[in-house]
Amino acid sequence: MKFEISNLKFIGGLLAWMVFASLAGGQSTPPATAPPTAAQIVQQFGPAFHADPAFPVLVADFDGDGAEDAIAVATNENPLLDELAFHYKVVDPYSSSYGFKDPKLTQQFSTEEKPRLLLVVHDWRAPKAKFVLMIVPFEKLSLTRELVKKKPVPAVLITEDSGMKSSVYWDGKKWKWKEQ
Repeated sequence: MKFEISNLKFIGGLLAWMVFASLAGGQSTPPATAPPTAAQIVQQFGPAFHADPAFPVLVADFDGDGAEDAIAVATNENPLLDELAFHYKVVDPYSSSYGFKDPKLTQQFSTEEKPRLLLVVHDWRAPKAKFVLMIVPFEKLSLTRELVKKKPVPAVLITEDSGMKSSVYWDGKKWKWKEQ
């Protein structure tokens, strides 16, 4: 009988410890942080950029490092001017997919006076890399997934006026354009 009582005490103690541990673990979880606003993202790129409030900020782990990245829409007449001063890289994934890789050259292709740009911040809470994606024709943006090396990765689904859909995604080294 003594053997059974000690087993019950052990099991009871173990159950009490498990309940306490689960309650304590639930209390130590930090509250979720609200996503950044477009103004917060744009501020990191300099005063020449102006947020476009018609588009939401997209938040996902685009580079697969476990930290949330953010994408905001903004306008700027010449995003190349402040590239060094504000530590971002201007890229053109759309034109690059057709063989034109130099943003200094492809910027001249744009017919808009103040083109809409996608501003990307990898790890928006503690920025580690920033990109300006230019000449991305879109009327609507949303999140989607693309297969990269047989692995699904977050991407931005781009819908144009004509209804044509494309996506932009991080392939592990650079931003790429893919037509649907």
